[in-house]
Amino acid sequence: MDPVSAVLGFLTDPRVGLPIVLLGVAAAGWYLVGAPADPRRTGWEPSQPEPDRDPVSRTFLALRREAYSTVLLEVYGRLDSALRAKTGRRLGEIPWRTDAGRKLGIPQPRELERTRIALDSLYVWAVRLETNSLLRRDFWRSWESSRRQFLARAADRLRVVDRQLTSLGYAP
Repeated sequence: MDPVSAVLGFLTDPRVGLPIVLLGVAAAGWYLVGAPADPRRTGWEPSQPEPDRDPVSRTFLALRREAYSTVLLEVYGRLDSALRAKTGRRLGEIPWRTDAGRKLGIPQPRELERTRIALDSLYVWAVRLETNSLLRRDFWRSWESSRRQFLARAADRLRVVDRQLTSLGYAP
């Protein structure tokens, strides 16, 4: 057996020679191309958290995500804190009788009560829309039609809340 055929037989042997040839070709290619400058990252790296520590940022992020239930919670909280700062009473503590509310110094107690009930109702509606719940109060409408109706009612109620916050002297 001559040495050339022995070397060719060794290099083409799939058990030993062929892996050695492939490793040699890979090492030559790596040497010619060079190593990457940055190390490869493996696994999942967390993204930067979004700012949500203050009410304005929470509201902005909720509007961007179309999470209107969060917006309604923030609005309710602002109205509640404005009423508490002015009268010492929470929004849920408004007496059902108008005269009793006025004696406690609550301006427009009936309107504030209507706003509280409307915000609660809108919150439930928003949660049902956000979770694609089949238990919607307007089940006969399409999802998009229900969403449009919700946005129209929410916009009307938020205008009322804005006037109420102004009359309570709320300063963000």
